[in-house]
Amino acid sequence: MTWLTHPDAALIRTLTEILSASDGLEALFLGGSHGRGTADAYSDIDLVAVARPGDEKLLIEALRGGLSGGLEPVLWQVRFDGRLVNAITPQWRRIDLSLPAREHLLARASNTLLPLHDPDGLQTMLAPPKPPATPSAQRVSALTQEFLRVLGLLHVGMGRQEWVLLVKGTGLLRDMLVELMLEEVPEPEKGGILHLSRLLPLEDMAQLTALPYPGPDRAELLAAYTALAGAFLPRARSLHTALGLTWPEAFEAATRDLLRRELSLELP
Repeated sequence: MTWLTHPDAALIRTLTEILSASDGLEALFLGGSHGRGTADAYSDIDLVAVARPGDEKLLIEALRGGLSGGLEPVLWQVRFDGRLVNAITPQWRRIDLSLPAREHLLARASNTLLPLHDPDGLQTMLAPPKPPATPSAQRVSALTQEFLRVLGLLHVGMGRQEWVLLVKGTGLLRDMLVELMLEEVPEPEKGGILHLSRLLPLEDMAQLTALPYPGPDRAELLAAYTALAGAFLPRARSLHTALGLTWPEAFEAATRDLLRRELSLELP
């Protein structure tokens, strides 16, 4: 689906007209899933604008003032010192306007941005498409250390009977498993988390779906922590081997011994 056939095509044209009428605009692009050519009916509108030096605030004011006729935002946030605007219309159409400096925009890959207003031809100056991504050794190592740390804290939550916090802990461990899976995805521009099923292989999504999603119940929580460890640790160890990393044997052994001693829990 191109933006021209997207349900938000008329809104994108309106936004382009609003910003193009401002003297502060140098160039305007579609980014996000629209820019990558992967948008669907649920995609938001990611606008990437280059302002003339010092005119970022002028573009923000132009956008805010131009949203009328039923488009007045029900949410309007200006963040990161005026470099990002988040807006939601009454129809719950999501609009993001980012305002990178010109040099930062030119570092973006050419297959991630579509020009909407580009009189100076900045599109031709963008960086070439990025090569396939490879797992980050630093990220894999950090995820493994943190997974073992949160896993070991299970005995604290159990001892204090903090069932609600332990449910939250399973979410943390699951998120780390997802992050580990994403490290193996070769797509260099992974985008937001709201299209996870497009990025991960079917077998990874099936594994995530099959994991326990416990309530605040001791037995359910023990089963969930055990299953999450069984999914994460072998995969992390394989990645450590592939990346030439040293596996944290002592940390893993201490964590296993702790859970065995305190909870009679034998991890896979």
